[in-house]
Amino acid sequence: MDHTFLLKILLSFLLGGVWITFSTIIAERFGSKLGGVLAGLPSTVIISLFFIGWTQSPTIASKATTVVPIIMGIDALFVVVYALLINRNFLIALGGALLFWAVSSFILVLLRFDSFLISLIGFAVFVALSFYILEKRKTFPSESPKYTKYTAPMLIIRGILSGSIIAFAVLIAKIAGPLIGGMFSVFPAVMISTMIITHFAHGTKFSIAVLKIIMVSGPVNVVAYAIAVRYLYGSLGLIWGTLISFIISVISSFLVYQFVKKKMI
Repeated sequence: MDHTFLLKILLSFLLGGVWITFSTIIAERFGSKLGGVLAGLPSTVIISLFFIGWTQSPTIASKATTVVPIIMGIDALFVVVYALLINRNFLIALGGALLFWAVSSFILVLLRFDSFLISLIGFAVFVALSFYILEKRKTFPSESPKYTKYTAPMLIIRGILSGSIIAFAVLIAKIAGPLIGGMFSVFPAVMISTMIITHFAHGTKFSIAVLKIIMVSGPVNVVAYAIAVRYLYGSLGLIWGTLISFIISVISSFLVYQFVKKKMI
């Protein structure tokens, strides 16, 4: 295994672990809305697309964004499946959601999906449908802050858990070309990590309240980042393209937060 890929795995583990741990702390201290929006900022996708551009080319990295929007839409539905199954038990809900994601995503691979326009349309339809189901048809209200006594072992366990899930997704992404690489760059690792941490720390209601916000903020912010990468990597290069794309996603997250505060219960 080459040193560049080992660096990618390490950065994915560290960045993912720190970011998700930080997001869950914010959710506990300030409520599910702010924590969910912060958790929805792009993390894994930044590293994945950057390393595709570095080790292959910016053009191939741009091409890898083709599947990102529609997979993010599937990620939103992943949360819906989990929420609808959670009354049975946690493992059934998580397993059912993962099965749904795997089948849906690999159908795209088998179809050799390569339309960015259809990807954007699918993203919009899936996120809107997910929002309708969990916000309008089901009652999963946002949660207020939760008192939590933080200890070093607790934070380390959260970091290792979330970092390991993200590093695993990056490792799997190495098995094929830009389509599968793009697909696994938006594997719902953040959602799964947050799901596990919040469920066992504060229970089902708090967990779904946070995930419901990530269901909106994650897809919107990551897709904003992916669109920027698609059109900026070629003209600005990897460093500036990544920086400007992230700034665009931060602006997107601010707008999403305004929407979440006003429109989501």
